[in-house]
Amino acid sequence: MDIIKKQAATNQSLVDEITLLREQVAYLTQKLYGKSSEKNPVQPGQMSLFGEETPIQEDSDLPS
Repeated sequence: MDIIKKQAATNQSLVDEITLLREQVAYLTQKLYGKSSEKNPVQPGQMSLFGEETPIQEDSDLPS
C-alpha cells in the first residue's frame, strides 16, 4: 500500500510538471510566433532612409 501512495505522489508531481512545461511552451511559442509590432532597430553605422535619426531601443523582453 505504501508503494501505491508513493507512485501516486510521483505521478501527480509529474502531471504538475507537464502542465507547467506546456504553459511555458505555449507562452514562448506566442512570444516567438505571435503578433508583434514591426519595429526594426537601426543598425549601428546604417543611415536612415528618410534622413532622421532614431535612437536604438533595447528589447525589454530580453533577460539582463
